[in-house]
Amino acid sequence: MIENKHTFLEIPSSALYLMNYFENLGYDVEIHENWPDLAKILTESPDYEYNMDPTFTQDFLEIDDRPNTAFALYLKKDGQVVATYAAKNHLPKTIYDNLNQYYPDLKISSIPKILNKDDMAYFYSSCQWVHTDHLGKKLGVSLDLLKKHIIFDSPKLGADVNFAIHKINDSMKSYHLNKLYYSNSEAFATKDEGGIGGAGGDNDREYNIVWTLKESFNSKLEDIKSTYK
Repeated sequence: MIENKHTFLEIPSSALYLMNYFENLGYDVEIHENWPDLAKILTESPDYEYNMDPTFTQDFLEIDDRPNTAFALYLKKDGQVVATYAAKNHLPKTIYDNLNQYYPDLKISSIPKILNKDDMAYFYSSCQWVHTDHLGKKLGVSLDLLKKHIIFDSPKLGADVNFAIHKINDSMKSYHLNKLYYSNSEAFATKDEGGIGGAGGDNDREYNIVWTLKESFNSKLEDIKSTYK
């Protein structure tokens, strides 16, 4: 079942294979804009190891000039939220200015040229969480793919690029490139005191920026769909 509480967004037909997957496992999907509720779920969950990403807090979104381009996704089982994701229109070249309000010790590397173009629409995503009782079912991967379909295939969004930030360790780069189907991951920032909300904990000091273009994601769709047959 789809529960749509967003102002104008809908889940595109290109994501039907994912909706069938969730339905077969008995999960419902909700798309919404309730940022206080998302923050409450993540900050009160004992198995969410990061701080809340400030980009998706109510205060931050209220000063955004395009707040209704943001959306959050829930997966629900028997009415309970068991997984989350969020995305919003956000320029990579301004992310430092925004995050620096919260993280004065953040040091940013140069942003790749593809992420610094004035004629492209960029969407940032974060706040991925899956309850420990529901791990091992590809829920995080599937919710990430659903998010990509929404930002790339929704006519009212028309994104060219989806990007995110992840901590650097032995598995996270491979996870983003090989499981979440991003195309590139490069050094982005260091934080002396550790901890970027939504990306790393207090002991994580080095971060990459990861991205994929719509064309690159679409070129992998047949391979992606084959994993759901």
